[in-house]
Amino acid sequence: MTDGRKNNETRGQVNCLKSETIDLSPCLIHKKDLILAAVSGGMDSVYLLTKLYESGQPVMAAVFDHSLRPEAAEECDFVEKYCADREIRCVRGKGDVRKYAQEKGLGIEEAARELRYRFLFRIAAENGCAAVATAHHANDQAETVLMHILRGTGIDGLAGMRPYGFLPEYSETISLIRPLLDITREEIEKYAAETGMPFREDSSNFDKEFVRNKIRLDLIPQLASDYNPQIVASLCRLAKNAAAEKEILDSNCEDAIRYAEFYKFDTCCEWNRKTYRSYRQGLRLRMLKRIFSLMGADLSKIGYQLLSFADYVFMNARFNRIVPFIDGFWLCCEGEKALLLTEPDRKQMKYPQFSQGWGLYIETRHIQEKDLTLWKEKARTHPEIAVLDADQLSSNPELRKVEPGERFEPYGLGGKSQKMSDFLINNKVPVQYRRDLVIAADRAGIVWVPGHRVADRCALRDDTRKIMILKLKSVDREELL
Repeated sequence: MTDGRKNNETRGQVNCLKSETIDLSPCLIHKKDLILAAVSGGMDSVYLLTKLYESGQPVMAAVFDHSLRPEAAEECDFVEKYCADREIRCVRGKGDVRKYAQEKGLGIEEAARELRYRFLFRIAAENGCAAVATAHHANDQAETVLMHILRGTGIDGLAGMRPYGFLPEYSETISLIRPLLDITREEIEKYAAETGMPFREDSSNFDKEFVRNKIRLDLIPQLASDYNPQIVASLCRLAKNAAAEKEILDSNCEDAIRYAEFYKFDTCCEWNRKTYRSYRQGLRLRMLKRIFSLMGADLSKIGYQLLSFADYVFMNARFNRIVPFIDGFWLCCEGEKALLLTEPDRKQMKYPQFSQGWGLYIETRHIQEKDLTLWKEKARTHPEIAVLDADQLSSNPELRKVEPGERFEPYGLGGKSQKMSDFLINNKVPVQYRRDLVIAADRAGIVWVPGHRVADRCALRDDTRKIMILKLKSVDREELL
């Protein structure tokens, strides 16, 4: 470890140069939103924290010890002191990356990323943060694009990193933002030199066993020297152009999925095979990539060859053919339906049975008026979850079967009730699955028929400020005994 301090560490000297405030508008952040800054102690992350702090944006910090280097603990101490001197709240975490990598069969970099992001988004959720901010800058963007090119990427890889997005595997509501993507490493170094901003240098940044380090230390300097002095700016421009085109492709893909009558359940999704087969291959492959993402697949393991194989199955497989895929997925063609399964028995996903031992995930949270549209859209487009007005429930819902003669007030009928038997018939639930169908109910009656509808009395309304999220979860046999 080397000491990255440049003269004095006093707060006054750190703030003596007020360079332009970083632009948060591409990150879709409100000026009152609390941001969790991921701070390692390195120059880039300390700069990010400092600029957020100087701008007046509500910010807290999180530092994570990966237990990979002896000096890591001291770097965490440094971050905590830096935050304490400025009265910035800081949360510290620690994980054994090597042990985790061995248990999960991952590389060190991938394991470190998983543990770090799991920690960051947990802390963000516990503290009501709107976003997790990382210090990726323009040079990091150039390295990322080059790395993707070397691996044989498509338009998505050329688009590089975006200033705003979500990592659904960690959170569907807390965004990941990168406010420094338009700022170069040279600008950050200049700021640190002129202000005396303290930082710590990570010695692993010079280890050429890591591909990214080799690209940064060898390839980019060579390209700048021999081909294009503005290689970083050119690669960043390429990323922006690719991202603009990617937005168009993504929009077309979402339309294609919608027109194909796509439905997602807890462990199954389906769409119209005839419509799917009418699309061009490029659109079909993009559609499959999006569907795998919606089902929680690790897209880093599903490249062009595997997508092409899945496309071939859905284009050519015979009726009721179930084909094993990777990571516990199955491909199935059932008449006019194409299905992606996480269990070979599709029926228990589309018509969940009470006897199969489902559990109910319940989460309650307060929302602001500006968030209501997002939650209404999520409730409309994700049939595997229910989003309810928590203040309209008489008790926490529980799972049970439909009772004989029971009535239901489905959302969309203006508060009118109907027999559950009629509701199930109208929604084409096969007769053999109605008797044991699992539903969620509070003391007043049914609040959600999974995969179909919520009750009108507890649906989201314009004045909703407290929501309850329901989702079915699989329960292991051991938990039932």
